[in-house]
Amino acid sequence: MNYIKSEFYRVFHSRGIYCLTAILVVLSLLLNAVLGWFGRMDGSSFPYDTTSFSYSNLVANPMLFCIMGAVIGIFLYEGNKKYGNLKNTIAFGISRKNVFAGECIVATVSAIFSLIIVISVYVISAVVFLEHIGPVNLMDLLTEIPAVFFIAEASLISGIVCIEAFEKNSIGIIIWFTIWFIIPKIFFYLGLRFDIIRKIAMWMPDNFFGITGMSVNMSQSITAWGTAEGMVKCLMSGIIGIVVFSLLGVILLRKREL
Repeated sequence: MNYIKSEFYRVFHSRGIYCLTAILVVLSLLLNAVLGWFGRMDGSSFPYDTTSFSYSNLVANPMLFCIMGAVIGIFLYEGNKKYGNLKNTIAFGISRKNVFAGECIVATVSAIFSLIIVISVYVISAVVFLEHIGPVNLMDLLTEIPAVFFIAEASLISGIVCIEAFEKNSIGIIIWFTIWFIIPKIFFYLGLRFDIIRKIAMWMPDNFFGITGMSVNMSQSITAWGTAEGMVKCLMSGIIGIVVFSLLGVILLRKREL
């Protein structure tokens, strides 16, 4: 608990998480403001000045939440090896398992803090600047958040594991990208020939979000979490990912040389 408290103090008394959140807030505000401005300038010839189009940027791309989860985890802890933070913490008498758990907890709370602010600004600016028409509505976006939350958490944990387990941060980031985007594609194409591999592949988020089960555009909004079965699959996939990457993190970091 003392380690977690010290990490919260470090994170929330430094500018990093605030700067990252501020950048995302500004980008969210600019996106909706620019769409609204183009709509007023071009009138009926510009079809994208709607809340539906704005929300669809997030609803159609749920893996963005996973990417941002990993970005925050990596952003907060990529300097551990450079500054010797992990070595000092272990020398103080805290086990590697507790250090890893503390990092995941602090990064998760930081990500939730950032998410609440950014999504609030995104929705409010869309409501203020854009027309309220189209197939994608606010409920699609709000239900997306719990649907992808555990998956984004698994991505965050895997990001921390990758940068802590490998000597160079760049290698860790490449490994993270391979796990979440390259391996699912390999499994999907192998699954076209082998049925059992296809069943495994369709539990990987990038596949059931990106390849099948989603159709979000200017004319319709069909989401992977729009049914009870789909929502359960999203939640279960995320929970499995959390368990797998947490165990992997404990095993890898226990053996890693400081």
